[in-house]
Order: sequence, then C-alpha cells, then structure tokens
Amino acid sequence: MEESKIQLSVAEMELACNAEIILTKNRIINKTIALFETIQDVMLEVEKNDTGIFYVSPKISKGEYYLGLPYVVLDYPRLSASKDLCFIRTMFWWGHFFSSTLQLSGAHKQQFTLNVTKAYSMLAGNYYYIGVHKDPWQHHFESDNYQAIANLSQQQFQAIVLEQQHIKIAAKWPLQEWNKAASKLLYSWKLLTGLIT
Repeated sequence: MEESKIQLSVAEMELACNAEIILTKNRIINKTIALFETIQDVMLEVEKNDTGIFYVSPKISKGEYYLGLPYVVLDYPRLSASKDLCFIRTMFWWGHFFSSTLQLSGAHKQQFTLNVTKAYSMLAGNYYYIGVHKDPWQHHFESDNYQAIANLSQQQFQAIVLEQQHIKIAAKWPLQEWNKAASKLLYSWKLLTGLIT
C-alpha cells in the first residue's frame, strides 16, 4: 500500500499526539457550563414567577463549530414560534469572548421596538452594539455584523432598529475577564430584560 498523500505538518503531528490539549479543552468547556449554571440559577431566582416571556425554561447548550470553534450558550428567555423570536443569549466563544445578546423578530420585535429605540443613550453609554447583518444567527463582532451604538447618532440607531427584520443588541467581554464574567453577564441580562418586560 502506498503512503498516504495526506500528511501532517510537524506542528499538527505534535498536537495530534498530545491528548492533554483535548482534555484541557474539555475541562474548560465543563467549567464554562458550570459557570453558566450558576448564572442560570440567579436568572431563575429573579424571574421565579415563570410568567410572560419567561415561561419557557432556560437552556444551556454547547457546540463545536461556530466558525470552526467551540461555544457554550445559555438562552433565557427563549421563545421561538415561526418568525417570532425573543432570546437573550449568553455566550462563550472559544478564543474570542463572552457575550450577551438580545434578539427579537416578528411579533416580539413589533412589541418591543419602542423600548429599544428609547434606550439609545443607555445602550450607547454601556458599550452595546447593534446587529446590522441580514442573518440573525451571526454572533461575531466584525463590522459587517455589529456596529457600536456609541458610534451612531440616535437617528442612525433608530433607522437600523426599524429597517432590520430583527433586532440584535449585544455586548462582549474578553475571556481574560473570566473571574468577572458571571457578574458582567448577569448585569447585562438584567439590563436587556428591562427592554422586554
């Protein structure tokens, strides 16, 4: 049999032979899930009535391939019926950031558009971004997906809110702020829930 034409580089071979890399990655993902479980417990305590948009239980999920990298998300609230979406997504994206995102479309967008447009100053002052991409499931913070609200006039911000099929308002923090992540993500979740309650 001939030798394989598919070869590994020296660096790739070193990684393929090092099981500790994947074991460490698995520990980090498990610790992220545990972190999100503590955040989820606080969310449930805050919204213990399970009424309104919070009647569906929160959900933590993980994946391996958002733009090729692992991620963990916590969605609460998480309402989806056809094109009517209402999510607040807390996310860990490997190699990039923690983020907190409000996502609205359909009837939920119509219901809460005024609340969002009135919050321009608060969102700009807290370093939030607004989604500008047509695909609502893009979560990276490149300029074709998000724009800093502080860099937009109130009129520009309102135009994006009204023109897009969906509303996405998001903030991000570097992974190096792990020790402060729970408090920052909970603060953001409470701020964003204030726009939809």
